[in-house]
Amino acid sequence: MRLELITVAAIISLLFVALIFSPLGLGGGVLYVPIFHYILDWGFQESLIGSLTLVLMVTLGSGLAHSKTGNANHKIANHGRVTAIPSAILGTILSGGIINYIGDEVIKFLAIIILLFVVDRTLQKMKDKDEITPSNKTYSPELIKQYQFGTAFAGVSSGLLGIGGGAILVTLNRNFLKMDSRESSGTSYLVAATIVPVALLSHVLLDGVVSEIIESSGWIAIITVPLIVSLTAFFGAKFAINHIPKGVVTKVFLAAVSLGIIRYLYDLISFYIGVL
Repeated sequence: MRLELITVAAIISLLFVALIFSPLGLGGGVLYVPIFHYILDWGFQESLIGSLTLVLMVTLGSGLAHSKTGNANHKIANHGRVTAIPSAILGTILSGGIINYIGDEVIKFLAIIILLFVVDRTLQKMKDKDEITPSNKTYSPELIKQYQFGTAFAGVSSGLLGIGGGAILVTLNRNFLKMDSRESSGTSYLVAATIVPVALLSHVLLDGVVSEIIESSGWIAIITVPLIVSLTAFFGAKFAINHIPKGVVTKVFLAAVSLGIIRYLYDLISFYIGVL
């Protein structure tokens, strides 16, 4: 009975994350990993694969919702993919090496840094006015190179931490390319839709833990949960874009991310106290 309640709590948490992250151009990986790791008690490598699977479904679901409203710059997304794809593979290799030879505490520390970055950028966006940039604006080759350096970082982060890199991509789109919030989110999803499958496939091929995931979850859950998450992201993004004030979604999002930071910090403090 307790196990069933834990599973239900985990599924509700996963759907909630998809619902609040999708309107903001984010996949939710920064919280999927803690849910798999802490609530379902998965190992860290299994949690990364589970997270990337759901991030992929969120990306496809909410990315479609954003694209249907014209909130995406396909040309810029293509530029970003050039460096993001190989970087995602590199991130996966780094992740396996760190977990196997150093320990997942390093991954948790890096996750805290990314989460703090997400919080900082989100708070900054709440203060900034939403400048609207025409979608047909041309960008200099130098700016494109800087953007590609940023998408490379997003790719490494995806493979390393099991995230979609949306927080990094949205920040690049807003700060470097001066896109408005909706175009920024839509373009972020286009790039993430390429990064995440590459990172996921790399983890599946390199980590060797897929059989453990199948054994612990079962095929029904493996098939149905991602589909439900994708539908939640699609309809959630579509509804939120048109009906829910962005400030409300953002505040709920910040509260959820803060919980992730607190949990990771608790783990790291407990680990180092134990070492001392």
